[in-house]
Amino acid sequence: MDKLCGTLFVYNGRKYDYCFLESIQCLLDFCDHVVVAAGGEDGTLDEVMGIAKKNEGRINVIVITKEEWESQHGREKLNYFTNITIQYADSLGFQYNFNLQSDEILTERSYAAVREAIQTNEESYMCTRINLWKSPYMQLDVPQERKPCSTQVLRLGKMSCRSYGDAESLMAHTCTFDFTNRIRIYHMGFVRKQDVMRGKIINMQVDVFGMEHYDSKLDESELFNPDLWFDPKTDLKPIDEPLPEIIKNWAKERVYE
Repeated sequence: MDKLCGTLFVYNGRKYDYCFLESIQCLLDFCDHVVVAAGGEDGTLDEVMGIAKKNEGRINVIVITKEEWESQHGREKLNYFTNITIQYADSLGFQYNFNLQSDEILTERSYAAVREAIQTNEESYMCTRINLWKSPYMQLDVPQERKPCSTQVLRLGKMSCRSYGDAESLMAHTCTFDFTNRIRIYHMGFVRKQDVMRGKIINMQVDVFGMEHYDSKLDESELFNPDLWFDPKTDLKPIDEPLPEIIKNWAKERVYE
């Protein structure tokens, strides 16, 4: 019996250098079905439709119009579109949802753990997220108060679990940590192309989160300079295992000089 649906949304993924095609393929590799909400003026929707055509019957695509995208404001904008996909997956009758963001990849070494986890019938499962910085082969190693986003996120849960806040995690009444170290998500969002990073951060901070001013450090360098936020000698360490196979080619093209 099909039990697990993967969900994801992406808007202007090409413009802001999201690895959304790899993220969708990743979900296809371990989920029974996938629901994607997609839109933008940069060809993102066409690319999503292309992968859906190649996987006919396994992907449902929900179109995000410009009007709908612009009608939502603040951090909750992200959970609004995330929940559109989860609600659709729920309507299809799946028992569990794995929510992935369009700049994340679940390592193939975790696929079996996800399938094993949902057999235990818990409401939700905490996952590990590795936040890469400066290089696809380096991860942040800083205290909690300095982390730009969480290293533990709740992304696997029953369909009753919905996204909240800025969509970093799902909301659940109960959660197990039994599979946390075995379900490992790689966050590629801080290692996208260097000439795109500045515009992407400004878009997220001002246009999505509604901040009055973006981070002033972005004006200290014409190209995004990751060392302005974290010292590569003290705040970073090499990743503990090889990158997921599906993202290796993408990563090779995003190593800063």
